[in-house]
Amino acid sequence: MRLNLKKFYASFLILSFFLISPIYGEVSPNQITYQNSTMTKNGQGTRIIFFMKVYEGSLYLESKSSNAKEIINMNAPMAIRIDVTSAMVTADAMKKALKEGLEKSTGNNTEAIIKEIIQLSSSFNSEVGNGDYYEFIFLPELGINVLKNSKLIDIIPGIEFKKAFFGIFLSDNPIQKNLKKAMLGG
Repeated sequence: MRLNLKKFYASFLILSFFLISPIYGEVSPNQITYQNSTMTKNGQGTRIIFFMKVYEGSLYLESKSSNAKEIINMNAPMAIRIDVTSAMVTADAMKKALKEGLEKSTGNNTEAIIKEIIQLSSSFNSEVGNGDYYEFIFLPELGINVLKNSKLIDIIPGIEFKKAFFGIFLSDNPIQKNLKKAMLGG
């Protein structure tokens, strides 16, 4: 009985190591250049749900920063890239997660951006699979450019929507605190 318990704990520790270790081969690029704007990776972290890695999230800025509030409010080019690493991520799961993240980011005050939330949701109308990636690139004059595997899907205008969207990851109430810390370079 004692030997089985030790084997269980040893297996658990090994599994835990793989769950928290970086995903090799799923590293996002160090820079994103889009429509004459170049942004450098500020930080990258892993989104974990029920002990499973579901995606790598990366934040790109023109100049590195660890000030989340400043980044959220900044009216400058920036991007969030999501590299899908699990079959758990589907189009419906993305819609639901982003809607819930926007509600959390805004303190359930989404009335002012409901049209943009619907527009974002309609961006996820194709299959999502392991290896796909999404880039949400904010350009002040345009809004958030939504790209899947480098192909433009939609452009969602508005600085208030941008603040709410980046708040999903960087607000005082982010979807995952250690992902926020990693994206801020910590």
